[in-house]
Amino acid sequence: MARPDVLTVTPNPSLDLLHETATIVWDDANRVAPPRVRPGGQGINVARAVIALGGTARALAPLGGPTGDQIAAMLAAADVPYHRIPSPAETRTFAAIRETATGRSLLINPRGEDMAEAVIAALLDGASDTITKWQPRWVACCGSLPPGAPSDLYATIGSHARAAGSLFTADCDGDALRLAAEAGCDLLVPNCFEVERLTGLAAADPADAVEAARSLVRAGTPTVAITLGGRGAVLVTRDYAGHARAREEIRQGSAVGAGDAFLACLMLRLAAGVSPGAALRDGVAAGTAVLSGTGSDLLDLRTFEKLRPMVELKEML
Repeated sequence: MARPDVLTVTPNPSLDLLHETATIVWDDANRVAPPRVRPGGQGINVARAVIALGGTARALAPLGGPTGDQIAAMLAAADVPYHRIPSPAETRTFAAIRETATGRSLLINPRGEDMAEAVIAALLDGASDTITKWQPRWVACCGSLPPGAPSDLYATIGSHARAAGSLFTADCDGDALRLAAEAGCDLLVPNCFEVERLTGLAAADPADAVEAARSLVRAGTPTVAITLGGRGAVLVTRDYAGHARAREEIRQGSAVGAGDAFLACLMLRLAAGVSPGAALRDGVAAGTAVLSGTGSDLLDLRTFEKLRPMVELKEML
């Protein structure tokens, strides 16, 4: 029997409220229509995207309080397999307001409540047990760590993944990303800001991003992709460097979750053995498809397939 594709670990999940308004005003009321409501947190988004793209995934996350109950109910309704770690802390709520006149977004991203030691232990045990029993191709630790969580949490889970023969990636920032990278990742997917904090190298444009990615490849990560927002993404291995970007006219809508869909598609394509360039192109198409999402959906497979030929791929020297 084929191995399942992806186990995601999300220590700091959220309920996502996605608003739109023509313009954002300061020091006055912004009266907006009811938001789109989605179960969120980066790893939950990745699991949902994997399933939308035809893969198999399971999401592991601590969920607490009425908000945690709502997320669990939404995952069950969407047929997303999940392992709930009970938590005494109320799961956080994330809010984004997209200003349609400019395309800019205001993101309000709470840090989350302190993570109890018992929840940390249960999360580590749950990750280790699921990795051992389920044997996923990939283990993806995603998102910010809540207060109280150890900075090496992802590095520790990565060691379990490698021991079980799974590929490992950590999509995070700061010390958690640094420690995970030093411990060993098969794939890194920072955005341009995260990679600058990690390497000290600017990555605002594709050429600079390729150089920053090459520094991480030289340090031992076999595959590095850097997302650049509206400028697309680059991907670098020891033998390849490329840049992919969606056409301007199809990059409209909320980008919340786009990077997670990019990672989901990249893992599926790399595990399937496609070329790095094809994996990069499809990853950008998946991320762009999120911008067309409606309601509680993250991305639609038909939209993804429509967008694939509309992504421009260029090899970089």
